[in-house]
Amino acid sequence: MGLLSLFSRGVRQRSFVFEVTQRCNHDCLHCYNAWKNARPYDPSGELNTADTLDILGRMLDQTGATLVSLSGGEPMLRGDIFDIVDFLVERGRTINLICNGSLLDDAAVARLSPGKISIFELPLLSVERAIHDRMSGQSGAFDKATLAIASLKAARQRVVAVFVATRLNLPTWRETVELAVALGVDGIMFNRFNPGGTGGRAENIELLQASPEELSAALATANELSDRYQISISCSIPMPPCLFDTTRYPKLSFGFCAAGTDRAYYTLDPVGNVRPCNHSPTILGNIRETSFAAMMASPRMKAFMAARPAFCSGCKMEATCLGGCKASAEACTGRLDACDPFLGAFGTQGRKLR
Repeated sequence: MGLLSLFSRGVRQRSFVFEVTQRCNHDCLHCYNAWKNARPYDPSGELNTADTLDILGRMLDQTGATLVSLSGGEPMLRGDIFDIVDFLVERGRTINLICNGSLLDDAAVARLSPGKISIFELPLLSVERAIHDRMSGQSGAFDKATLAIASLKAARQRVVAVFVATRLNLPTWRETVELAVALGVDGIMFNRFNPGGTGGRAENIELLQASPEELSAALATANELSDRYQISISCSIPMPPCLFDTTRYPKLSFGFCAAGTDRAYYTLDPVGNVRPCNHSPTILGNIRETSFAAMMASPRMKAFMAARPAFCSGCKMEATCLGGCKASAEACTGRLDACDPFLGAFGTQGRKLR
């Protein structure tokens, strides 16, 4: 049965990502935004408020999604961000806000309280101010992020701290978890550095990409601290099973590429273009011109779902793992069937699972 037929019979998406703006007041070394790739991502700019709510409404109606993650760029830079939030609240949707925390002052927190936002996702890249600020590309980023977390928790909001694991900050991982616990966060995301955008530049890959051994040691620490502090730690960036035995870390949660499933991270950009996920530069169509169902059934989406690196051929985990992150491979090499940069760098250390 084709995707279009499945959709017409009631298959819907659980969620999608809405990139409300491409503008940002930080310049993160690890940023994977599609418009920062070496290969041009042509659409730019933003629609006015009425047209923005129109494309958002179309996406809601055509996906049936109950959860929308607001991202960017930095979403708080939009002057109408509260209008967007209120629109989603009126439509009865759950909202996650992914931001850097720099603009979440007391007034903004008050306007988003009580209960408009389900989860705030804020970066906590290190316990050390200098490391967090260096990775963020902005002096003072650490102070603003930690103050925002404290303000949100004082307002009884749910906060998840996001740690992007790199060679720069992994030595501070244990203490960063302890800082997050002290700040009262409700969960932690441990995401390995996944090249793309600014992070796809050769010099940044060299600077940031940690080895499987370094990441495995950090996962062991995460498993220990999750149990000690009874805090959820999730790893949403794929950890290739040929390099990591995730069964060794029973307290952690792991995920693989969800492309084409009801858990996919379909992404709506500020002018209405839809992509398979927020890491991928592939544009499936524009929601103002093409139905979401047609995009799901399109040759581009089928090619995205089918792509596998040759390295993975014959592995019993191939259909589950999908070779790591194909969007990262696409962003860095222009090919969906290439190894993602992490697997390409360290795949020879792993083994095919028979």
